[in-house]
Amino acid sequence: MHAILIWAALALASPGRAPSAEEQRLYDDGLRAFQAGDARAAEKAWKAGYAAGHDPAFLVHIGEAQEKAGAPAEAADTYRHYLREAPDAADRADIEQRIARLAPAAAPAAAPPAAPAPAETPGEFGGTPPTPDLHPPVAQHADNAPAPTPGSKRPAGPTPEDTGWNRYNITAVATASAAALALGVAGLFAAEVASDEDDIKRLVNFRDQTNNNPLQYSAISSQYEQAMADGPRHARYAKIALGISLVTAAVSATFFVLDARLGAEPAVAIAPDGHAATGGVRWSF
Repeated sequence: MHAILIWAALALASPGRAPSAEEQRLYDDGLRAFQAGDARAAEKAWKAGYAAGHDPAFLVHIGEAQEKAGAPAEAADTYRHYLREAPDAADRADIEQRIARLAPAAAPAAAPPAAPAPAETPGEFGGTPPTPDLHPPVAQHADNAPAPTPGSKRPAGPTPEDTGWNRYNITAVATASAAALALGVAGLFAAEVASDEDDIKRLVNFRDQTNNNPLQYSAISSQYEQAMADGPRHARYAKIALGISLVTAAVSATFFVLDARLGAEPAVAIAPDGHAATGGVRWSF
């Protein structure tokens, strides 16, 4: 499935340059800062990456870092800049919705002027876009996510929607469920052990439960032997199930602690083709 999405992105992309090593380094620095929760450091790194090559894909990342840093006006201004840089972006409707959410009183970004404007000073955002023929817009995915230039390993864009689940709380919930199931099985076999013991006591006394008369051993020998065999077997099964329950409960508790300390970065999220600045749809440790 991943290979099909990559093929589709390349089929839609227009010819363009590959990102420089400096752009890739700055993007990776920003990604690490964003995932660590330092939005301003991520914004700084991505601004430097944009200044290095004026790749419009950086602008969406910058806007999301500004949103996370609690600067909605800056984020809205950066998103408008992105729409001027990439007027034919496939995610234009999504970006306009973000602008409307961040600055409700502002009108959607207008279409770029017919005549190309001079290139802006590196590091300024929300100002005049660079000359289009010098810095062509990056191609877009059809599913509303900025696509990397051909040959780039850079992710397409931050996760637009987070489900709230990650590798830690999913594992914790799954193992807690397994612990509860194993505990129920242990209780079932423990009840069987008690029943076997009652049968043995009744048969040892050789008494008929209906009239309390002594029983003939020949009449109860097979039942006695079966109860003697079932008791240890059921006890063994109960111990195994209880052990499994304790182990899975310990694993569940461990992952709940990990989720509380390390679960700020979601690992399972809704993201186009499994790539996002905050984690893609994948299961990995």
